[in-house]
Amino acid sequence: MADDVESPPVVRQIAVRSGPELSRPQAFERWEAQMIETYFPLAVPPLSEGEFHGRITHGRYGEIDVTQVGSSPQQVSLTDSLIAAADDEYLLASIGIKGRGLLHLDGATAALGPGDMVFFGSSRRLRWDFDSTWDKTVLQVPVGLLREHGGITLEDVPLCRTITADSVAGVVARFFLDLARLQRENAEHAALLAESALDLLVAAARSAGGLPRPPAGEGGYSAEAFDRRQVLEYMRARCTDPAFTVDRIAQGCMLSRRTLYRIFDGMAEGPAAVLWRMRVEHARGLLARSELPVAVVAAGSGFRAESHFFRVFRELTGLTPGEYRASCGTGA
Repeated sequence: MADDVESPPVVRQIAVRSGPELSRPQAFERWEAQMIETYFPLAVPPLSEGEFHGRITHGRYGEIDVTQVGSSPQQVSLTDSLIAAADDEYLLASIGIKGRGLLHLDGATAALGPGDMVFFGSSRRLRWDFDSTWDKTVLQVPVGLLREHGGITLEDVPLCRTITADSVAGVVARFFLDLARLQRENAEHAALLAESALDLLVAAARSAGGLPRPPAGEGGYSAEAFDRRQVLEYMRARCTDPAFTVDRIAQGCMLSRRTLYRIFDGMAEGPAAVLWRMRVEHARGLLARSELPVAVVAAGSGFRAESHFFRVFRELTGLTPGEYRASCGTGA
């Protein structure tokens, strides 16, 4: 089984901090270079004096980029010359995690707070202001792919408008917050969830713009992406119950087994395999953060037998539970 599993995507993690070995101007120059490498040509001046710190976690899934980024107070802007230097045009969505930001675009202003989402394009002059320490998740997709896959253009998407967490698009925003968090901890599992990412981003853009769902099969958009997200959330919340099975998943989501499997058709694995991956992910967390006996970790992660836990854990990680714990520096 392990030979058939694709290599997880490379998740790039960068941290920059000024201090005795790196002056503030040098730190900010390095930070701006990393921001440009992650996105496209940008101007990134600081907004405050004192120590600077910034952090980026970036993953790419197909042609959609998912980034968690945060720093000390700063400004991010796009000018005509920077726009002309870019090699493509993108739709981006920012989702707030911590702090507050203000986007200025085409004479409009949109506030971004925790849980909020704001769409913007890379081909228009804009400015982001963050006057305190902040964190956000950023999604980026080429406009051409948006047209090809979703049948929509930038003109269809409400740019520079605050989309709150209690909206339909806000439900999708929570998915991407979870995905950005997960890619820091488990790139392989993040890649599994990211198979729905483009469908969900298109769905959020359509919903925010008041556009109807396209007929089935048109524009590459899958209406089942919403159902898949709900099923995955339901599974993740209950995966540590040893009695939680595919039948229980179907019953709890009020779906037939046939419909449940159809929802997973667009993913690399079916519901049973995804459930085992969720259990192994939970076990990895326990092994890394505690000194609980392996038998307790197995039972607490939804495995009825310790021997089954060993086999599945090794198939999915390439390590025994003990080897994994040792690699984390936890326990004896």
